[in-house]
Amino acid sequence: MAVAPVFAIPPFDYSLYEAGLVTSSQGDLTALNGAPVYHMAIRIDETLSEISGRQTVYVTNQEEDDLDELYFHLHPNLLDGAITVTDTSVDGTPVEADLVEGGTALRVPLGKALQPGKHAIIDMAFTTTIPTDIGRNYGVLAYYEDTLALAHFYPMLSVYDDEGWNTTPADVQGDIIYSDPAFYLVEVTAPADVTLVAAGKEIAREESADSQTVRYAAGPARDFFLAANPNYAVTSRTVGETTINSYAPRGMEEGAELALEVAAEALASLSEWLGDYPYTELDIVTTPTSALGIEYPGIIVGTQNMYDLEATTGNGTPMAVILESTTAHEVGHQWFYNLVGNDQLDEPWLDEGLVTYATYRYYADRYGAPGGEGYYRSLEGRWDRVDRAEIPIGRPVAGYEGPEYGAIVYGRGAIFMRALEETLGRETFDAFLRAYVAENRWGIATAAGFRDLAEQQCGCDLSELWAEWVED
Repeated sequence: MAVAPVFAIPPFDYSLYEAGLVTSSQGDLTALNGAPVYHMAIRIDETLSEISGRQTVYVTNQEEDDLDELYFHLHPNLLDGAITVTDTSVDGTPVEADLVEGGTALRVPLGKALQPGKHAIIDMAFTTTIPTDIGRNYGVLAYYEDTLALAHFYPMLSVYDDEGWNTTPADVQGDIIYSDPAFYLVEVTAPADVTLVAAGKEIAREESADSQTVRYAAGPARDFFLAANPNYAVTSRTVGETTINSYAPRGMEEGAELALEVAAEALASLSEWLGDYPYTELDIVTTPTSALGIEYPGIIVGTQNMYDLEATTGNGTPMAVILESTTAHEVGHQWFYNLVGNDQLDEPWLDEGLVTYATYRYYADRYGAPGGEGYYRSLEGRWDRVDRAEIPIGRPVAGYEGPEYGAIVYGRGAIFMRALEETLGRETFDAFLRAYVAENRWGIATAAGFRDLAEQQCGCDLSELWAEWVED
């Protein structure tokens, strides 16, 4: 018996996503014809700790090679949760899918080779159990303190690149996502008493006494994230064509308002510098994550601890200061990670070092040179955590131990970016970054391509600088 798709909706009807994109980005819908399309329906149970769902993924072979199989990441099996996949089919025909990489990935045989330019329809059911404490990778997937953080909860198509399928499990520190842009049509059924905050644009809603069903259209985007909490309140502001919504549990309104203010300033500053933010919405939501902040497409997450503006860190830094720097940093990831993708496992400096440098530029734009220099000193302080060891910034996440990852990838990585700026000159450097964003828009950037373009822009040889900062 053939398997019917999740939705009776044409998968390549990109008009569903237009309302979520600013005018200057709507042309991306045509440019990305052939990107993966996820149609997904999920149900969140009343405990907010188990998800049942089904997805149909429309996969077009955009490679030069025939593909005999596809791979999907099963990230919950890495993140102290669990995901089981059943009823897998290809083009309506059931297939036997295999667990690989210690159960953190799923191999789906295609039966016959998928030729370049052709597409296959992959359907599967899944059940995801959510951890109920803050576990691996900062609690990106957790139900804790009345808050559901639902990251990477579904089978996610792996990237196929010049190394083949990228299925290696992520390290315990750093980000875990390396993904191509995709389009997501997601229907969420959840208890009626929670506020849902999700990637993309809400396009339909039905409510009853006990439940709510909301449909979201998100894309292009590198992931789909959702948070839920019965006590979220929201404050909003509009910047250009984009509405910014800041969500936090009641009692944290001052922190939510500060996050909104910072995001508005950062969005305006970065849009002018790097090119338009692509979406008509940007959501800020707080969860009990053990990281200060985490980025997702169209959504940034901040830890609840820093929303208490009367509090300080262990070294006496006001939480308001931490909230500002974290929010500005995560806004920067909307350009570097989402709009311009990269392999965050193998080349983490290419987004984290660049975004931390962009945060320095935010402070300089908003507060003038003294504000920028004050933030830059904090980067030097971060590098000081490893006694300014000249550890290369170009290693994979797994190449750093203990405090080295934050000190080198973020601290020394951003300091390298300023050294590159000083080498090229501010005007040439800014022109280079705008060209970098434009040329890699919705693509996968690499460190080699970053250097090549920088050398083209300056007409110079950067071997010496790279040897000093980047390379082993």
